[in-house]
Amino acid sequence: MPIPDHVRAHAGLILADTLGAIVAGHAQPEVRAIAARHATGGVPLLGAAGAAPPPMAAFLTGLAGTAVELDEGNYPAGGHPAIHAVAPALTEAAGRPITGEALLTAVIAGYEAGSRVGHAMRLRPAAHPHGTWGVIGAAAAVASLRGHDAARTGAALDLAASLGLATSATASLRGGSVRNVYAGAAAQNGLLAVDLLEAGVTGEPGGIPVVFGGVIGSGFDAAAYEAGASRWFILESFLKQASCCRETQGALEAIELLLADSPIAPDQVEAIEVATFASAATLSERAPVAPIAGRFSIPFTVATRIICGHAWIEAFSEAAIADPATRALAAKIAVVEDPAYTARQPAERLCRLTLRLADGGLRQRVVCGTPGDPDRPLPESALRDKFRRSVEPTHGDRWERMWDMARHPDRLASTAELFDAFRP
Repeated sequence: MPIPDHVRAHAGLILADTLGAIVAGHAQPEVRAIAARHATGGVPLLGAAGAAPPPMAAFLTGLAGTAVELDEGNYPAGGHPAIHAVAPALTEAAGRPITGEALLTAVIAGYEAGSRVGHAMRLRPAAHPHGTWGVIGAAAAVASLRGHDAARTGAALDLAASLGLATSATASLRGGSVRNVYAGAAAQNGLLAVDLLEAGVTGEPGGIPVVFGGVIGSGFDAAAYEAGASRWFILESFLKQASCCRETQGALEAIELLLADSPIAPDQVEAIEVATFASAATLSERAPVAPIAGRFSIPFTVATRIICGHAWIEAFSEAAIADPATRALAAKIAVVEDPAYTARQPAERLCRLTLRLADGGLRQRVVCGTPGDPDRPLPESALRDKFRRSVEPTHGDRWERMWDMARHPDRLASTAELFDAFRP
């Protein structure tokens, strides 16, 4: 169906936000190291030096986009649709002349296709959503840029359904940064799915409900999947301001509000209790072993915010994770499930933070959701500033031109302009 102007405008924000996350991720040492190993020629990598063969370029872009936990997400889809669509779309656009309008159309197509599957399936509790249904969005984005009709795109998605990952939800909690690989692998496999289709390989007919309803998932709502065709999931996205898991950010907002009321020194804290809904309450590790585990720890997120004064990328560095003062403070923070809060999901995402001070004082805040949620959208100025913080360390004052191009891709006659602007 035709894409309304307001959907394209919001998708421009999603694209710009995702490109900022990709550039920030490319600055991480492990991403630089693997990119250097595989930058053997091919298509350019947006925001990084070098070029790689198309499937590997999609992988590296997806890896970079999730490396610092700044990419957007979607509650109805149950995951992060944008990076899975953007990474392969950028790779495809890097290899041949593509207009900015076509790139944005492909990102929207990929976002919607992946989200429909994520919304309709029941993901197994032990699985992480990254790399699972995102492969569908990746294939849809590439098929859009190659001009495939509905029937051929459907065949590509059936094939892609068999190329998703079986991922672990606990890898990140235990310090496994392999979790950042999931989206990159799905981006790579989605692009490969379209290549394979064009080479004559076929997928399992009706493979989407088979795989996502009975293999990776434990159920598939066909009616919800069909209804999703007339819904713009991209308008229901959430966008972040902090470099950590979304489910830590209710507690993060609560401590921000308390700090705004009155500063709190670490030695004033006797104890902090965070009560929240069940899935967020699993992020309770007080002594994370690696940066990614810190990003998925409510105690560490709250502690590093108090110690560092922010929850940006540097607050989850190796040095920050090892900081004795931060670890001592995190040890004082307990996370519990409040069953009443769990019962109010998915309509409300509640979090209560109770701060007990050494002098006997008690302060408390309850928040519902967090800034950047669909019902609490961030002003564009905040997203622009987030983009600046993401790209300025590597690109300096060029960030303003980069933002304008990423925010309004429909104005670009060729995506080559975008790659030139983002070149290190």
